[in-house]
Order: sequence, then structure tokens, then C-alpha cells
Amino acid sequence: MGNAYPASGDRKQFSSSSSAGKETAWDQETDINRVSLAEENARLRTLVVQLSNLVLRNVVDQHNTAPMQPMRRRLPD
Repeated sequence: MGNAYPASGDRKQFSSSSSAGKETAWDQETDINRVSLAEENARLRTLVVQLSNLVLRNVVDQHNTAPMQPMRRRLPD
């Protein structure tokens, strides 16, 4: 089985003009994806905070109110 990474002397030389345009486009796409990911992360963090507040509010309300117990009817004598 051959080496997956050729030695430095075996590497092909690419012209900088053809690869520079591809790298710039790739960098721009990567930057756009990074910004999009950061925005989605911020939205998800906001939703987690909202959900946490709802859960905490309901748990606190549940502990502050008297527990509901079923009422028993008095049977006629």
C-alpha cells in the first residue's frame, strides 16, 4: 500500500493564479457558514434561556401553591 501523503519532493506545483481564486471563494463560503452558525447558535441560546425560565417559573409556582388533593364527598347519613 502506498503512502497517502507524498513526500515534499513529489508534490505537484500549482500555479498561484488558478488556486488563489478557488481559495478566496472557499474562504468566503467558510466565513459565511461560520457567521450563519454563530447566528443559529445565538438563536438556540435564546430559546434555551426562554425554556429554562418557563421551567423554573412552573417549578417555583408548583412549590408555592398548595398541592391539589381530590375532594371527598360526604355520604348522606
